Amino acid sequence: MNYFQVISILFGIVLIGGRLLIHIMPEKWARFELDHVYKQKRPSWVWIVGMISLIIVSITWYMQLTSEVPMSMIVTIVVTLTLVKVSQVIFNYERFRQFAKKALTEDRSIIVKINIVTTVLGVILIVLGVSIY
Repeated sequence: MNYFQVISILFGIVLIGGRLLIHIMPEKWARFELDHVYKQKRPSWVWIVGMISLIIVSITWYMQLTSEVPMSMIVTIVVTLTLVKVSQVIFNYERFRQFAKKALTEDRSIIVKINIVTTVLGVILIVLGVSIY
């Protein structure tokens, strides 16, 4: 297994698995996210996850530039796009928390739309990991 195969399959499983949990237990998930993950005061894990995300993105770009794996740019771009969410959580925590609260409690259609896109992306990543890389 090469790096892109592993990251593609793992990322796909996490994307699909997370969406399943959100749909199987919506109230418990909303409570978990708002009471534990995105507490009123920004938790310290935000900075740790931010650093880990930067490391993973850096490694992915290094592998992209130094290896010749067909279509590896797809995974590289998807992994890099995770920095959008990470940067919002780090630099606009209160706004992100308000968005999460709205999506989880007030307007579930937001979550449904995010889940559809995320699940499709997860399936694509798993297919790439299994059949292309």
